[in-house]
Amino acid sequence: MRTVREITFDLFRKLGLTTVVGNPGSTEEPFLADFPSDFDYVLALQETSAVAVADGLSQSLRRPVLVNLHTGAGTGNAMGAIVTAYLNKTPLIITAGQQTREMLLIEPLLTNIDATLMARPWVKWSYEPARAEDVPAAFMRAHATAIQPPAGPVYLSLPLDDWEKRMAEVDIFRTVAARQGPDPSRIREFAQRIDGSRNPVLVYGSDIARSEAWNAGIAFAEKLGAPVWTAPFAPRSRRPIRNSKARSRRPSARCLSNSPDTTSWWSSARRCSATTRSCPAPIFRPARRFFISPTTRRSRPRRRSATAWLATRLWRSQSLRTASSSGPLPARCARRPPRPTERRGLCFRTRSWRRFARTRPTTSC
Repeated sequence: MRTVREITFDLFRKLGLTTVVGNPGSTEEPFLADFPSDFDYVLALQETSAVAVADGLSQSLRRPVLVNLHTGAGTGNAMGAIVTAYLNKTPLIITAGQQTREMLLIEPLLTNIDATLMARPWVKWSYEPARAEDVPAAFMRAHATAIQPPAGPVYLSLPLDDWEKRMAEVDIFRTVAARQGPDPSRIREFAQRIDGSRNPVLVYGSDIARSEAWNAGIAFAEKLGAPVWTAPFAPRSRRPIRNSKARSRRPSARCLSNSPDTTSWWSSARRCSATTRSCPAPIFRPARRFFISPTTRRSRPRRRSATAWLATRLWRSQSLRTASSSGPLPARCARRPPRPTERRGLCFRTRSWRRFARTRPTTSC
């Protein structure tokens, strides 16, 4: 019989998980022993950097990446980057070493106590196998969970003595569908609302890039005759520069609140309901809104929404469009005139620079 480590690395090859990023310690040594030559290990100097590097690699390679952290301490160091990967919807398989099973009861140094709780709620799934024989199957489920939309990181806590144990040959590899089909009735409802609108506006987010739907998004906007705004805080590029309908980043609320009658958010919408000092009203308040994104619908409590694969939905919506909007395009947002300085004095930035100019050395060294 082969070891858990050998069977797991064979599974990695079948899944294409041949890139590992990490900052290892003693609890990860059995995993790294005799590291295969057909795998790439990217060494980071700190766990935050390890997860951040893996986040970028996964987005550029368009496939999951393994991350190797050092028990609970390394997981704590990496939490900020894990939150970022979760919001980026990046499929990462994060592993952390754990003390040997026979020593977990007395909780010695490097024990990750309640290991599955630390990374929550910023991972889609967190698990510590009950037996060493469950390690390969745990990786298979972790891979499936990470890539299914909405994609995101998963977390596995692995005792260090599991890797060298022997187990029966079990083929747990399976293929996983990473796309979802749209609900025809919802798409028909959205198309009818667009057809009935006079001045629609599209707001594109990062899922346009994730699903490689740029061409479909451009064709949809041109057929609709609607401007395309960019959702704020989007981690990936949303549109090609050559798009004739493209506008700048999402405008202020007051500027567009009276312009569109229908606003279609294409992903990354749950972080866009912000208000500003100059525009305290919610964005597009009078407009009819609906969200089209792989993000789960429970985060959209009072809005019409649908969950399906974005590229497919774009083309379906385009094909259901029966009339083009001839309404005028909304004008660019005009900056609000600055308030008179005599009412409140100089702004904080101006006062700070003037104070700095008075206190800085007159000669340079």
